[in-house]
Amino acid sequence: MKYKLLSATLLLSSMAAYAAPPAFNASYTVSKSGVTLGNMNAALSYNGNSYSYQKLSKANGLAAMLSGDTLTERSSGIKQGETLTSQHYFQQHKNKRKNRTENFSINAGRVSGNFDGRAYQFSVPANTLDPALMELRLMNDLAAGKPLSYKVVDKGELRSYQFRKLGKEAVNTALGNYTCEKVQVSRNNGERQTTLWLAPELNYTIVKVVHNEEGSLIQMQLNSYKPR
Repeated sequence: MKYKLLSATLLLSSMAAYAAPPAFNASYTVSKSGVTLGNMNAALSYNGNSYSYQKLSKANGLAAMLSGDTLTERSSGIKQGETLTSQHYFQQHKNKRKNRTENFSINAGRVSGNFDGRAYQFSVPANTLDPALMELRLMNDLAAGKPLSYKVVDKGELRSYQFRKLGKEAVNTALGNYTCEKVQVSRNNGERQTTLWLAPELNYTIVKVVHNEEGSLIQMQLNSYKPR
């Protein structure tokens, strides 16, 4: 049985200006069919006029024995007032079968990077996003009632994501019950579908994610949250 953390935790991000979310630490449990696969930790921090957003997903228990899956993501850049601008992005997905990395930089409307040993460079439109910080952009835009449409650099390509609002829904977590905003994004003609629940009480932090890929469901749920 193949265990994957990547699908559940590759969620999104922004290279453009937007109101900066407050710094926080959060941890999640990742499961499949009721079986715990591992955990994901996320941390947003500020240091003077710079920011760092890091995510680490790691298999544990039987999943670790079978796959050894880990996913590391990091986005860093500058903070000017309440504006974040991404400068560098790094991702490493490692397991017993592969060790795949992507890193890129953004400067003056161009992205320059490397994915799995293949170099790339191309122009990007304004408000292009990277796969680590789009969560923060989603949080901010949902709170502000803005459209949830994004351009994302991922695996050396420019991709489009359009989230649909599905209303409000209660989610019970280890921290208590939250009334959440529910949104959904689909890719590959609906073969890959990700549903997210964000809690206004926690600054629109994501409290639950369900990723459906060809009928295989992976879930991620919040188990700790701490403002910094």
